[in-house]
Amino acid sequence: MSTRARLKYDVFVAPEKPFSAPAPRLGEPRAWDPVTSTLIFGPRDALLVDALMTIREATALADWVELHDRRLTTIYITHGHADHWLGLSTLLSRFPHARAVATAGTVRQMHAGARNNWARARFPGQIAESLAFAEPVDGPLELEGRPIHVIETGHTDTVDTTSLHVPDLDLIVAGDVAYNHCHMFVGATTAASRAEWIAALDRLAALNPAAVVAGHKDPTCGNPPSILAESRGYLEYFGQLRETAMADEDLFDAMVNRYSNWVSRQEFLLFGLPVSGQA
Repeated sequence: MSTRARLKYDVFVAPEKPFSAPAPRLGEPRAWDPVTSTLIFGPRDALLVDALMTIREATALADWVELHDRRLTTIYITHGHADHWLGLSTLLSRFPHARAVATAGTVRQMHAGARNNWARARFPGQIAESLAFAEPVDGPLELEGRPIHVIETGHTDTVDTTSLHVPDLDLIVAGDVAYNHCHMFVGATTAASRAEWIAALDRLAALNPAAVVAGHKDPTCGNPPSILAESRGYLEYFGQLRETAMADEDLFDAMVNRYSNWVSRQEFLLFGLPVSGQA
């Protein structure tokens, strides 16, 4: 029997924050949905999953990581949406010996997204001037000798998404493949991409995890594996409504009524931003 200490994990949730955009036709005033970052750690070292977006929240995240009193060796980025990686330069300035990594697909999306100024326009003065990028991961991830598996999940709420599986904890850090009682970014989906997203959720569920951390979540909720089935149901219900070609107002009301206890009743999550954007 191994005598190595078991890994642990902790979750940081950056709360909703307002952003600059025209007033919505439907739902709540413009606010970005809560975003998570997960720290996986052993007795000595730690790996951080996702880096948030603004200077302020990345600074708070760095302070939180330091409280765990571990050596941060790795920052893993799950996908190329800006709210999960634009804070990377702030984190690396605090943890210069950490290595930032992601799959090759995510790295491509990060560089493509950096050429678009949508985040700076929506969060003026809140995004680091100089951006850091992840390097393509060049082998299996591990933490203190324990494996951490990268699962490529394809097109979910964007292209080239991934999740992490930590067998030592029966944990999945899902990125944006799963949401936790937070309305989902389905505004850019099609019937085909929703089917691919559902297949990704099924792949994660087949691992029978004990806990699942979503990329976006109600901060008051835990991390139960049931969010995989709940996210699947959300996608299926949205797709059923979309097939009826009902008006946006009616579809929005139907989703909010069915998921009445979910946070972030944001029009952009269901129908996209007025100008190209990400969640």
